[in-house]
Amino acid sequence: MIKVAFLLNFTKEYKGGINYIKNLLYACSVNKRSDVAFYLFVPADIEQEYIDTFSAYATVVKTGILKRGTPTWFVDKVLDKKFSASFFLLRLLKKYKIDVVSHSNFFSRYKGLKIINWVPDFQILHYPALWTDAERKRILNQYRDMVKYSDLIVLSSNDAFKDYRTFTTEKIDKVRVLQFVSQPGILTRAQFEKTQQEIVGKYNINRSFFYLPNQFWSHKNHITAFKAVNILKQKGLTPLLVTTGHMADYRNNKGLESTLSYVKDNNLTNNILLLGLIPYQEVLVLIKSCAALINPSLFEGWSSTVEEAKSSGKQIILADIPIHREQNPENGIYFNPLDEHELAAIMENVINQNSGKALGEYWVDQQVEDNLIKRTKLFAEKYYEIIDEAVADKSS
Repeated sequence: MIKVAFLLNFTKEYKGGINYIKNLLYACSVNKRSDVAFYLFVPADIEQEYIDTFSAYATVVKTGILKRGTPTWFVDKVLDKKFSASFFLLRLLKKYKIDVVSHSNFFSRYKGLKIINWVPDFQILHYPALWTDAERKRILNQYRDMVKYSDLIVLSSNDAFKDYRTFTTEKIDKVRVLQFVSQPGILTRAQFEKTQQEIVGKYNINRSFFYLPNQFWSHKNHITAFKAVNILKQKGLTPLLVTTGHMADYRNNKGLESTLSYVKDNNLTNNILLLGLIPYQEVLVLIKSCAALINPSLFEGWSSTVEEAKSSGKQIILADIPIHREQNPENGIYFNPLDEHELAAIMENVINQNSGKALGEYWVDQQVEDNLIKRTKLFAEKYYEIIDEAVADKSS
């Protein structure tokens, strides 16, 4: 039996990381192997919803070592910084006879343990000004440790692999590209219609709408979408853009404040709904109900929004950047992310196509469903190959 562990050792606000692990473990449950067992180590104070989410796919172990602010957490951080080894965590992993630690920013010199680390993207190389000097130094050092101590390094795209080669010439042969697949979730017709009815009243979504489900970091470029909405409003149209996602940017809150002020200053509160974090079931219904998804982001590692569009068979209007071209959604319409007029023209066409239509109805496209299953199984197969390679290296 090969025992593979993941560590939930980042803040819960990092929804992208949590969803990535969930999608990966789900894929492995669909394409299950009897000789591989998964473990998820989580902070001792984590909410029950996370236990419920992951327990179907992995053995969940709560530990004070990952609980931020505790003495063991603090000591382990100090030891990790000084010796590049988390000794308390290592002892815990030995207790559960873990063979591989995956996707966890974990480093160890212990020869009995194989390390597969994941770098979501190299945004810091493209937008260094988004971080302070201290933060930038910390992140780059972390990447260097990943390169130094990882047995294999997983990247989410070929675009990220190009950035990796810019960052370092070391361990090129240890890099594996693993393009993840998002799951749109399963809702019955009754669940969909009940939730849709609830969100119509709860959020006053009273007409056909566009959906932008990105967190409010500055590179996500909400402002271009907001300006496009304003252009349409000035033409006498009544566009509606619904946004969800964490409404904070620890790196650039001034940019966030400016973006949000744009809504108020241009009287767009009836055209742009800022819902923040909402239950995931509501997200699923919004994806299914919208006229089209929008992703205006200036940079992505491998966009969850684009993947959700692919997995749901939804039309998506997306920034014309290399990673989006690599993801290649079948129903994608590309625009220059710095040109709000181009985006507005595309949105106007979608509005005209949906003229007179209410919210999207419950539907299942069997071809989309079949393709999702195929992509999900391939995602798992490629990850199993990475695990097998790490373990084979261990025994050689």
